[in-house]
Amino acid sequence: MSKNNTNDDFNKDKKFLSMILVFLILLSVNMRSPIVMLGSLADILNQSLGLSPLYLGYLGALPLPLFALGALITPRLIANFGLMRLIVVVTTILTVAILLRVWVGMIGVFIGTFVLSLMIGILNVAIAPFIKQYLPNHITVATGIFSLSMSVSAGFLAWLVVPLSKMLNWQFSLSVWAIFAALAVLIFIIRIQKISQVNGVFNQKTNQNLTINNGFQTHFLVWKNKMAWCLGVFFGLQSLLFYSVASFLSLVGVSYGLSNEQASVAVLVFQFAAPVAIFMMTALIKRNFSIKIIALTSAICNAIGAFGLIVLPDFLYLWSAMMGFGGSAIFTLVLMLFSLKTSSLQAARDLSGMVQVVGYVIAFFGPLILGQLFHKTGDWQLPLWTLFGLMAFNIGFANWAGNENKIDV
Repeated sequence: MSKNNTNDDFNKDKKFLSMILVFLILLSVNMRSPIVMLGSLADILNQSLGLSPLYLGYLGALPLPLFALGALITPRLIANFGLMRLIVVVTTILTVAILLRVWVGMIGVFIGTFVLSLMIGILNVAIAPFIKQYLPNHITVATGIFSLSMSVSAGFLAWLVVPLSKMLNWQFSLSVWAIFAALAVLIFIIRIQKISQVNGVFNQKTNQNLTINNGFQTHFLVWKNKMAWCLGVFFGLQSLLFYSVASFLSLVGVSYGLSNEQASVAVLVFQFAAPVAIFMMTALIKRNFSIKIIALTSAICNAIGAFGLIVLPDFLYLWSAMMGFGGSAIFTLVLMLFSLKTSSLQAARDLSGMVQVVGYVIAFFGPLILGQLFHKTGDWQLPLWTLFGLMAFNIGFANWAGNENKIDV
């Protein structure tokens, strides 16, 4: 092969890599923000639609069983339709759901959140095999960029949605961000598909690799694997923290005497602790730092943050940052472990699906139970003590999940 041909191939690969990363960044914007923005507008939704903390708890809990359902069906969908085709179709449906859910009252918010949550659940699982398949030499960096983009966009939009809703209206402030998902679809159709056809990236052999064993049976039984279950519980309790805090942190802040704007800053701090956690963890993983130490440190941060909300509420922003740091580190670590702790694409796909099914079933009970406890007691003390107890319990699962052996061997 001539030097010119080698350079051409390198440039094509570089262009393809760039397009894939842009696609992941745009996609990540709507992977969490449509849900966490609801928490920032809790008081406004209460006034406009009559959404009490109890109903807000139901709305906060709604995405989680749908994430679990999406995780359960995604391996079969990948086997039947192909990975990239599934991602593009699901992202298109997600775009429509974000646009339409805010314009038909409370029932529209619930139905729209139902649809977009199922689509996000499918995408949650599809991302791990997507990165392992198409960016096999950049798993840590690509996962870090995806997680970072998701956290930063969720935090920024959770803050921006409050002043934007006052400048315009709450419907526009919740729906305008669908443009990012639409751009992700357009980039795939116009750029990635064209490059892949030239490079032969998405060929028949690749599609066959994605459908081995009908999407479910691999050389290890993921549902009978002890370490997979530990990872699922570890991920689930972290997700319970995330969605509980996203649903109620602004209301907790208001109950401590903050304005809506000040309370939304706590949500912003919670989300913006993510970049620090993700940068640190990505750098440490690339240097072969102990996964167990990272997992334990992150779980301890979550427990301290939850405890601090109870005993020293004046430092709300600090505790929000600690929980944001710990939660983001755990989330990103688990995403990486789907690829790092498996030996094949099929194992990564099945582990991703199983862990997220278990995790989101556990997380479902967070906003639901905490909302019920607040409804019964009228304050946040008992809900916060419950949250602290669960985060302390998760430290033990951090120790088990931090085992550095491959799960599927």
